[in-house]
Amino acid sequence: MTMTNEQPSLKEVFQMIDAALKSAPAVTEGKEGVYEFHIKDHGETYQMIIDEEGPRALKGQEKDPQVTLTIKEAHFRDLVAGTLNPTAAFMGGKLKIKGNMGMALKLQSVLNSFTF
Repeated sequence: MTMTNEQPSLKEVFQMIDAALKSAPAVTEGKEGVYEFHIKDHGETYQMIIDEEGPRALKGQEKDPQVTLTIKEAHFRDLVAGTLNPTAAFMGGKLKIKGNMGMALKLQSVLNSFTF
C-alpha cells in the first residue's frame, strides 16, 4: 500500500468505521465490549464501542477498554483494508494486545465485514 495525499486521515478512517458499524449493527452481535486502539506513531487513541447504546467508533476514550490494541498507523490501515491478518500481525510483533484476547479475536470478523 502506498501512501498518497488522497488517503483518508486516521480520523476519517474511524469515521468510516463508525458509519459502517451504525449501518450494519448486526455484524457486532455477540461482540459487545470496548476495543481501544493506540496508534503508536501518532500517539492517538481511538475506541470502538459495542454496547446497549449501539456500536460506534470515536477518537479519545469514552469508556474503560476490555482490550487494547497498539499498532502503527500503516499496519492499522492494512488491518482495516483486510490485507493484514490480525493473528499474523500479532505473531509478527506488528500488533500488541493487552486485555481480553477473546475480544481481540472477534474484532477480525467485525473489521472483515466492512469494505472500504
